[in-house]
Amino acid sequence: MKHKIFTNKSRKIMAMGGDLTALVYPMGEAYAAEEKKGALEEIVITAQKREQSLQDVSTAVTAMTSDRLQDAGVSDITSLQFYSPSLTIGTTFGYANLFMRGLGLNTAFANVDPSVTLYVDGAVISQPSAQLFSFFDLERVEVLRGPQGTLYGRNATGGTINLLAKKPTDEQEGFFRVTGGDYNLFQTEGGIGGPLTERLSARFAFQTIDRNGYGINEVTGNDIDDSNRKAFRGQLLYRASDTVDVLLAAEYGVENDASNAFLFKRKTFPGSTLPQAIAPGDGGFAVGERNFASNIDPENDRETFSITGTVDWEINEKLSFKNIMNYRKTDIANYQDLDASSIVNSSIQEFTFDSEQFSEEMQFVYTDDRFRAIAGFYYFKEDLFHTNKVDTLKLGGSFTSVAGDTEKRVDLSGTGQTRSWALFWNASFDVTEKITLKGGGRYTKDTRNISNDNIIWVAGGAVRLDAVFTDEETFTDYNNEVGIEWRPNDDMMLYYTFSEGFKAGSGQLSSGILNPVTGANIIDPETIINHEVGLKSMWLESSLMLNLAAYYYKVDGIQLDRTIPGGPTGFMNVFENATTQKAKGVELEATWAATDQLRFSATVAYQDTEFGSFTTADPTNVLNLTGVDNVDILGNQARQAPKWAWNLHGDYLFPLSNDGTLTLSGDVSYKGDHFFSEFNNNILHQGAYTLFDARIRYTSPSEQWSVELWGKNLSNELVESGNFALATGRIIVKTLLPPRTWGIIAGYKF
Repeated sequence: MKHKIFTNKSRKIMAMGGDLTALVYPMGEAYAAEEKKGALEEIVITAQKREQSLQDVSTAVTAMTSDRLQDAGVSDITSLQFYSPSLTIGTTFGYANLFMRGLGLNTAFANVDPSVTLYVDGAVISQPSAQLFSFFDLERVEVLRGPQGTLYGRNATGGTINLLAKKPTDEQEGFFRVTGGDYNLFQTEGGIGGPLTERLSARFAFQTIDRNGYGINEVTGNDIDDSNRKAFRGQLLYRASDTVDVLLAAEYGVENDASNAFLFKRKTFPGSTLPQAIAPGDGGFAVGERNFASNIDPENDRETFSITGTVDWEINEKLSFKNIMNYRKTDIANYQDLDASSIVNSSIQEFTFDSEQFSEEMQFVYTDDRFRAIAGFYYFKEDLFHTNKVDTLKLGGSFTSVAGDTEKRVDLSGTGQTRSWALFWNASFDVTEKITLKGGGRYTKDTRNISNDNIIWVAGGAVRLDAVFTDEETFTDYNNEVGIEWRPNDDMMLYYTFSEGFKAGSGQLSSGILNPVTGANIIDPETIINHEVGLKSMWLESSLMLNLAAYYYKVDGIQLDRTIPGGPTGFMNVFENATTQKAKGVELEATWAATDQLRFSATVAYQDTEFGSFTTADPTNVLNLTGVDNVDILGNQARQAPKWAWNLHGDYLFPLSNDGTLTLSGDVSYKGDHFFSEFNNNILHQGAYTLFDARIRYTSPSEQWSVELWGKNLSNELVESGNFALATGRIIVKTLLPPRTWGIIAGYKF
């Protein structure tokens, strides 16, 4: 069977930073004799839901294998942004804000779908708050840029990230790594797998991360921005017959720490004497750049569980069937001080979120010498519950009104339901040996239902606002994809692809009473059309890989979230289809095996994004506190979309006299200045920055054990991964990338 056996015994695969192919370092003279000296070998991926050579996939894809992930020290999804072009990742309220080519999630409220989807072994992780686990014991990561409307229908207008876990093997194998470093870092990761019986094999893997905080709470003296995370994955692979495989995989992750808290950056309206402009926490803000100040410590508690069943059936030599069924549950509770200050105000937030999702996908794949096709059915449902409460005390706090009621000052709760199904197809046909035509389509039907039940006390506790908002909408869409591939020779492919994408309409939970005019309305979908031309090529006797992609897209009805003056609390949250967004860009990926010992890889991305005309109030403009001073965002740059970004990686392998090896490697990553708001002001902005990473690793002659010294962000750059205008505190808050860190890894594999 095509998917039955997964083994790395015959070769050692290492992927270079951000490259589009994996580099193969042969093991042993017999194997080396079969390869061209210094050649790069392509790997097989499943980005288009069937096995293909990476260089034969006519779309922009970055693939990183497990060894490259280890070499780069990528232990969570946020680090991927430095190794794949046009990808930027931040966090807000513990949500993974995935942006690709200027499209992503721009709200902190639940029930809004991301524009960049994340899949684990073919099963979507719908909610961004659940996307920070699963990143361990991976076979490879595939980053697909641009709309994936026909094959990945869960709103992938910006792109898709696929995580492929290592699978059970027919031979016993495993590894264990332990890392120690500054900030009292202690991290472990391991996996072991092999046969249990003639037809049954298994694999168990785990990851633990325990680290002190990068900052402290200046009031309590306790750590903040620390890490205490554990994740586990178990898999059973049953070979029911020579043509049928059944894989059962279960994941569990838990996190309990003081991470994800907003840090104070500056007051929103410094110098203003207007009462409504004064920050209630003024005088109690933290002094240290990475510190927090509050009478309570922030808390981040989250738990997720997932189980996936996959059936592979090779019906005959040309036709195969796959079924992927998944269930995932995620529970989150966060506590923090919304004025980010030691001044005691009624601003302690209790933020909870519960999600249950189920997905089912059936695929039929047909392959012959000239025609390849996939067709299938997809079903998805999700139930959400979200609360957002604010008061003086962390737990059990109360606000006593004039009428004598005792309850939270702000008590917002909401439920959401999603029901979606789709039919999809994708095919390619070799017209000649050099020309291939391809096409695809997907019909999607989404039904969304939300209800918000919200209470706010205003006017010093004299007025209680209580409202329930409900809405239900159904959306349908059909996405197309057509393209052509031309192969002038065996080492080159040029292609053009036209594709469409559909991001379903949705509504925010626990935000209705902040906007009493529209309440809990479900807004319309956003749609995208995309044109992409590309080149995939191998040069210098397959020692140089050079790939290019150029694209242009237009999004209609883009979904934007913002906070503007007005409403019962002085600010309203508005979520609507605002305007259009256009972008054009070019992406380069290259890998060069200069010698058998010296390797380089590079990525370069240029993107030019701009909004259409849309006139609204900028919440950071002090004039809007006394009246509405509207601005037009026409021509402004999209969020988290730097015009230029690049990465350069190199490594050199020194053979030692004892037949061991010493490998020196380094990465330089650059991102241009970018914004965290559609208004493109310098308040919500990160300037251009460059990060430097370096590693030195000793590998034993048997290649079974290794020791590695690493350092990241060696110049100790202070980089904001997100910032936000927090209306309740009249402040600008931020989240930060890690400071300079270093550590030592000891590893063993068998």
